[in-house]
Formats: sequence, C-alpha cells, structure tokens
Amino acid sequence: MEIYKATRDADAIIICLSTVSVKKEGYVNKEIRHALDIAQEKPEGAIYVIPLRLDDCKPSFEQLKKLQWVDYFTPNAHERLLKSLHVRAEVLKIEFPEEKVELVLPSVPKALEENDVFDLFRFIRIERQKFSVVPYSFWIGKYPVTNAQYERFLNAPDFGDKIYWLEFPQFDKKCQPIGNSGTAGADWLKERFEKYEAHGLLPRYWDNKYFGKVRSNHPVIGINWYEANAYCKWLFQNWDNVAESQANYPLKPKSIRLPLETEWVIAADGDELSGRYPWDEAGKETTSLDEIFQRANVRGGEIRSEITGQIFPHTSPVNQYPLRKSPFGVMDMAGNVWELQANFFNESQWPVMRGGSWDSEPRRACVSSRHYGIIQYRHDWEMDVGFRMVIIA
Repeated sequence: MEIYKATRDADAIIICLSTVSVKKEGYVNKEIRHALDIAQEKPEGAIYVIPLRLDDCKPSFEQLKKLQWVDYFTPNAHERLLKSLHVRAEVLKIEFPEEKVELVLPSVPKALEENDVFDLFRFIRIERQKFSVVPYSFWIGKYPVTNAQYERFLNAPDFGDKIYWLEFPQFDKKCQPIGNSGTAGADWLKERFEKYEAHGLLPRYWDNKYFGKVRSNHPVIGINWYEANAYCKWLFQNWDNVAESQANYPLKPKSIRLPLETEWVIAADGDELSGRYPWDEAGKETTSLDEIFQRANVRGGEIRSEITGQIFPHTSPVNQYPLRKSPFGVMDMAGNVWELQANFFNESQWPVMRGGSWDSEPRRACVSSRHYGIIQYRHDWEMDVGFRMVIIA
C-alpha cells in the first residue's frame, strides 16, 4: 500500500527496463503496469514518466514506446537523467538543496532475483580464501560482458581516446606482473582503422543475426585481448555514469581489468579435480551428459534458435542457465564462450582462456581446462571467445 500511495503522490516516475524484465510477467511488470495506470488516471502531464533502459531492450508496454527513453547504458546517461529531472522540478517550482544526495540501493530479495533489472551489471565479491594463491579479496563480473554492454563503448564519442588503449597490465604464466603493453593497443587500433576505417572497429560478426548486436544479452565475441582491456579501462573511467555503479553501490573500483586465471579459478571454486565443473560441490564431478547439457551451453546440447526454430549451435544469453552458477554465485563459467584472462600462457605472450564454449566438447568446459589465443587476434573463425572483468577495490 505504501508503494501505491507513493506512486500516486509522485511528480515523476522512473521505470527501469531491461531485456530480462520486459520478458517477465512477474513482480516487475505488475508494478510497471500499476504505475502506468495511475499516470493515465491523472490529468495529462501530472506525472512525469521516464522509461530508463538499462540495456538495448524493447519496452513491453505500448504506452512506454511512445515516451522519450533514457538509455542508461550509454556514457553520461546519469547526468542526462538528472538534467531531465531538474527541468521537471523547475516546471513544478521545486527547489533542490545544495547537498548531494547519494543513491542507496536496497538489497534484492532472492525471490525477485530473476526480475532484478541490475542483475547483468552485478559483480560478485570473492573474499580472501585461506591458504589461497590469491592473497586478497576481489570482485568478479557475475556474467561475461554482453553485446549491449560492449555497445556502450562502441558508441562512446571518446572510443578511440588513447587513454583507453595504452599500457594494459600484463602478467606471466604464473600470474606475476611483468609490466604493461605500452602503445601496442593504440598501435593496433590505428592500424585497424587505417586499413578498414570505422567499420573495422566493430566486433567480428557484429551484424550477424546469431551472434551480433541484435543478441543484446549474449556475450560479446569477435574482439581481441586489446579490445577487452580497452573496455575495462573505459568502464573504470566512466564508472560513475554507468549502470554498474548503481548495481554495485557503494563499490568504488581502484582498477578494472581482465581476471588472472588464479582469480577465475577461485571464483569457480577450484580446479583440484580435472573433471569438476563450476557448479559441482567440493570433491564432486558431474559425469552425466544430460545434466551437463542442462547447465551449460556446450557442443552436443545446442539450444533451439529463436529465429528459425531449428537447432543451431551458437552463443546463448549469459543468464539462460541458472543452474550453472558457481558456489559464489558467479554465472556462465562453463560453456558459452571462452573467457580471455589477463595472464599469458607462455613466454610468447599468448593470453590464457578459460571456461570452454558453445563449440567445445563438454570436458573442455571443466574448471581445469585451459586454452590460449594470440594477443591481437580476434578469433575470427571460432566465434566463441569473450571476457568478463575483475575489480580491485
């Protein structure tokens, strides 16, 4: 009742939308429908309704489609939203105090987790583990980076700014720091642009109907180690203006980068057993193929295409398999896409990859499985390499 009263008394209502929430008929859509009904009951313009898109979703209600959206997954979106609210306040002759108001996000009940509009933007805290080779706590992305999230970087007016493409941290095969990449990332970007122009900066298969931008919540693929690192730097520089900041409040990163494989393995709860999957309890190994196919997008368990209705092997939404989370709650660590790591496989500086992919045999999705790539290579034919991030705070 308090929520309904607050809605009726409001001068402005911000309706948060995501690809996950608009497809659900549960709690979130019920509240959206209620807010729109109240807005319609009142005189036109009495309640200022702002649809706030957290990713590249399509609003589920016709009323919302007619309104001016705010895309919260683009740079400086937070400032634009505040500006819009200030304009509304001026119309209503409401004065704002000088003090800054901090946004405090309430914890999300487990029952509502599937409708959590911030879910895809969350990081999971991994506490320092006793006797661990990683002597510190860190945060790891709950999911791999999606197409919609990466698209924010592509659309940023400062995408090519050197600040995002210089001095990526480098680590050896033992996950020890060995300096940085210097200008290699910026040099690659310049060469790529000169050879292919702007279109060459898009991820490989960006326009592909099975893997590209139309699959907003699928993991981004067709990028190399430099591009993944540049995205990490961009997110760090724009932290206060992106959805990740609100989703993980009050987290303040000191750095954002690709995971070390030691960190990745801890988040997957260990690789002591060669056949262990991230969801397995300590000392257990899943051997049933049927169970593996229920929990991971790997070869042999292909998903049915939403477009053709036929079985077609490709990436899947990062949150499609709720049963595949690690004991820490980290999702999608087995199958779907190989995940680029910060450290190298050998002295040739080939980045390590972990987790297996939709094109991997089930055994390759075990926690202990390792793969590697070439630092500037986009894995053009494989279409199965992505990344997630780690935050040090």
